[in-house]
Amino acid sequence: MSHITDDVSYPAILLVGKTGAGKSTLGNLLLKQPHDDGPFQVSADMESVTQECSTAIISIDGITYNIIDTPGIFDTQLVTDKIFEEIAKTVKKCNYGIKAILFVLEAKRFSAEQRSVLEGIRNFFGEGAIDYIIAVFSHATKAQIRDRNVMQKAWNAPVLSFIEDIKNRWGISPNSDYFPPDDYIHQARLREIMTFISSMRGVYTAEQLEKSLQEQEKARRQKEEEEERNKQEHEEKLKDIARKEAEETHKRKVEQMEREQKAKQEYEENLKRKRQEEAEEKHRQMVEKMKQEERERQIQEENLRKKQQEETEERYRRKLEQMRQEQEREEELIRQQEREWELRRQQEKEEELRRQREREELKKQREREENLKRERERQEQQRLQEMYRRQLEEAERERMRMMEELQREQERQQRLQEEMRRQEERRNECRIF
Repeated sequence: MSHITDDVSYPAILLVGKTGAGKSTLGNLLLKQPHDDGPFQVSADMESVTQECSTAIISIDGITYNIIDTPGIFDTQLVTDKIFEEIAKTVKKCNYGIKAILFVLEAKRFSAEQRSVLEGIRNFFGEGAIDYIIAVFSHATKAQIRDRNVMQKAWNAPVLSFIEDIKNRWGISPNSDYFPPDDYIHQARLREIMTFISSMRGVYTAEQLEKSLQEQEKARRQKEEEEERNKQEHEEKLKDIARKEAEETHKRKVEQMEREQKAKQEYEENLKRKRQEEAEEKHRQMVEKMKQEERERQIQEENLRKKQQEETEERYRRKLEQMRQEQEREEELIRQQEREWELRRQQEKEEELRRQREREELKKQREREENLKRERERQEQQRLQEMYRRQLEEAERERMRMMEELQREQERQQRLQEEMRRQEERRNECRIF
């Protein structure tokens, strides 16, 4: 923690509120430090420890900020004016503006004292600061910290009106005695506050504060001038009364006329004042109505702008998603084509290898068939030769057999002839005898 002597280097987060509301405790918790032993000094009594604005560095969602602890706002107007002067000096050193104003108030009935503090802060910062105020309830019960609905049920009409004015930006400062820093509920309450800070649009600038201070100074001068006029009128009335009392002893008739004139003047003055007050009241109501209509218009424009921005972002997101899906489909189609081409090349290569193997196999088959054909021709030739040889041998054997039979037949014929000759010789011999 350090006191602010130079310009603030980052967008600022202001901690404001009544003395003892728990600003320094909330600052320490947001910095993830012990609630009573962090960069911001915490006091156990109602006397404010923070007399000057002090700052520390905090990072929320990757963005660096200066979180600034301001002195507590007292009931004494003189002390409060000095505190506002200290806060104004600090705001003017915030070259990057005020990202958020965390208004810390105790989670109890919204008293006249708290309402006075709130009005003082709103008047000090001006109506333009409403868009940057986040209400943070401190000293909440365990049930209120655990469940935001329990906290909402405890609000009265002024609190509800205030929360609606700041567009429902409110959070709860966790109590480390109920929920330690590592507890989910403790972290969730702090995360809600940080989310509101990150979602703020734009920043509250020193120029806006300067404009608000000038308006306050103008209103103060008008009030003093009005009081001076009333004082002069009162003195004039006193002089008239004194003069009339002095003349009363001399001129009763004149005194009566003067009293009538005075009554008439007072009546006209009262009538004039009443008309003036009525006119001022109508003017004030008209101005308030115009401001309310302007706030409602701004809210409607902001809601419309947010809706248009969300629709634009949604269309852009859908377009990106569609482009991404189309790109993925194209990449998948390219990969599929590459796989098909690779498969086709592989198939063609395998087909070429298969054809080559078939050609080789066919060549081998033809060689085997040629060899087999030659072998068959050779074997057939050998068979024919063997068969011819056998036929020759068979013919030779048949010739030999026939010759042998012929020879035997010749021999038989010879024997028959010889027998016939012998028989003839015996017949002849018989005839001789």
